[in-house]
Amino acid sequence: MTAFSGILICTTILFGIIAQMLLLDTNIKNLEGRKRIFFVVSNFLVLGGNMVLSLVLPTSQHMKLYVLVIHVPIFFIFWISTKTSAVKVIFALLTAVFMIYPANMVLTIISHPLRWLYPVGLYFIYIGVCVTLLWIIKRFFKIYFYDLNRYCSNFSFIKLCLLPLTYNIGNYWLGMYGFPNANSAEIFLQRNLIFVVTLISYILIFDIAKSVREKEALEGAKLALTMLLESGNKQLAALQATQAQAAVYRHDMRHHLSLIGGYLADGNSKKAEEYVRLAQEDIETITPNLYCGNNTVNLILSSFAAKAKKYGIVFSVDAQLPHSLSISDTELCALLSNALENATGAAKEVMDEKFRNVRVSCHIHKRNLLILVENSFTGKVTMENGLPQSHCEGHGLGVKSIRMIAEKHGGFCSFEARDEIFTLRIVLPQES
Repeated sequence: MTAFSGILICTTILFGIIAQMLLLDTNIKNLEGRKRIFFVVSNFLVLGGNMVLSLVLPTSQHMKLYVLVIHVPIFFIFWISTKTSAVKVIFALLTAVFMIYPANMVLTIISHPLRWLYPVGLYFIYIGVCVTLLWIIKRFFKIYFYDLNRYCSNFSFIKLCLLPLTYNIGNYWLGMYGFPNANSAEIFLQRNLIFVVTLISYILIFDIAKSVREKEALEGAKLALTMLLESGNKQLAALQATQAQAAVYRHDMRHHLSLIGGYLADGNSKKAEEYVRLAQEDIETITPNLYCGNNTVNLILSSFAAKAKKYGIVFSVDAQLPHSLSISDTELCALLSNALENATGAAKEVMDEKFRNVRVSCHIHKRNLLILVENSFTGKVTMENGLPQSHCEGHGLGVKSIRMIAEKHGGFCSFEARDEIFTLRIVLPQES
């Protein structure tokens, strides 16, 4: 066998290793110390060993040993190094073997008309096709493999393995495995047909996996939204109870005044002053501020204004909303409460109290409810798919619920972090 053929074999092996790493989401840095060394050293030994074999054995003999000297060692390397089950490693291995075929096909097609490029030019073309295939695997195959790993059992993977296994058996049956040789047109067409059929099968499998993922994500989002709306209902009920308490307090005001008058009549002005102070604190606690004409918004803003005061946050409000809105009070409560909970939570972490700020603006403009919430923050905000990410387990549902409520009503929301100011903008169309 020529040195060129040996280099092609090693390139193909390297392609298979990288392809499997992508499909199984294997990162060398994330492997444990000894396993990392084993992974790197063992793969180099497979590459070096096959380079030697390609130089001392005829091509046909090396091809007969291909599975034993390449596939089997690489399977054990990935199985031992990673925590992936054996059947999933086999599926990724067979898929990587399937994905190298286009590179071999291109080399077969151009090797005769472009023989003047031999060997360096042909090799660089082969490298170019391999890199393109790896990009396709990373861009398209990887996410679907993640779905299959997450939703399919090992028994399901055994059945999935039948697809690439059948493809490989078909190639062996045709007597063509691995690298370009002088092929008859009939054999070449048969191999292409097998490849196309297998590729279509992969696409169908991936489409099913995508549907399962989207269905589960939708059900999870629906459950999360239901829980958040229930929480909004409870919070709204609590705020309304506070309002009712304020009404009772106002109704009983004559009793409070009578008691204060009694203290003053007895000449006990200190007790009267203390009672007035306590009564004033109680009234401030349970009486909502009148920011706008919407009672629900007043209750929510008043509640968070009290929280902001507790944490030394400057809470600014500019609200001009009518008595009724097309969005339900429950959803409005969930929307504003999640936004303000995140805003006050971030602002209170700012070390310098002078920069602890939360600003809220609520208006109706051209039949759209416009909500703007700005707050100071410290540190770095990580954004993913337009949403700020929380590193705390169980957090992050608030921003998702805001987006889901906005989209449910045909509106939209945006999140932006710039110059230590986090800005949330919400636009909700209002019915006439």
